[in-house]
Amino acid sequence: MMADPAWLWVGRVVAAHGLQGWLRVRCLSDFPERLTEPGQRWLQRDSDPEPQLYPLIQGQFFPAKGLYLVQLEGIPDRTAAEAWVGARVLVPASDRLPLEPDEYYYRDLIGLAVYHQGELLGQVSAIWAAGQDVLEITTASGQQVLIPFVKAFVPVVDLEQGQVQVQPPPGLVESFLG
Repeated sequence: MMADPAWLWVGRVVAAHGLQGWLRVRCLSDFPERLTEPGQRWLQRDSDPEPQLYPLIQGQFFPAKGLYLVQLEGIPDRTAAEAWVGARVLVPASDRLPLEPDEYYYRDLIGLAVYHQGELLGQVSAIWAAGQDVLEITTASGQQVLIPFVKAFVPVVDLEQGQVQVQPPPGLVESFLG
């Protein structure tokens, strides 16, 4: 299913937890408080035409598994919780939290055209969270190039123009250019 720009995907339900309707959720947001602070949340399965409102009652980080345990209104027991395994946890895109200068949402970077010295290299196909974020760039021939997402190697990110400019170390991308 393609991402709906009206929604931010903040988590994925990976399992039911206990008998009281709690869910184990993998965080997919840079803002983990979206899974711990009470408020409006929506769930959506791939088969659901629209997200369904399930307000967050409470949540906590479960370090042993690297997951969040969340309790949502309207999910009273394990059977109800198991029905949501695999679902996306969403918030409206209008709830985006402000970023600092030179910070970007991953979803805004995916699909941007990537240029090196004025020549199209490919497009951003993924972002890898490592010690430092890494851009995965897919070239026209389908090959992947990884470039650390640091100012020295990615000096220009222009969301309005839908492009980034890269200046990787010599020899890293020249073989991918025509």
